[in-house]
Amino acid sequence: MKYALIGLIIGSVFISGCASDVDKDAKAVQKQQQEKNPEVGMTKAQILAMYGKTDNIQTGSDGETWIYTLNAGEAYIPFNFGYHPKTRVITFDQDGKVSHWSYSK
Repeated sequence: MKYALIGLIIGSVFISGCASDVDKDAKAVQKQQQEKNPEVGMTKAQILAMYGKTDNIQTGSDGETWIYTLNAGEAYIPFNFGYHPKTRVITFDQDGKVSHWSYSK
């Protein structure tokens, strides 16, 4: 009985260790995808898959501009007087494809 309990504990540790490695790999892939720069000609669906939705969409006569704020959480750190917003701005033409983009660091 004692050995069965020890075996069960060791087995559960191995299983949970494997699950965390998979989660870490998935998070690493997601982070790598978000750090990837967009390319001219990409569609809105491709940009949504890379970066997700944005709350800041501006529409003009020549297309849409999506603005992603990358470090908004840093603005709420007390005594963070050196805060500068980092943004990724992606402009789409009338066909819904990326015409140009910029990234402020």
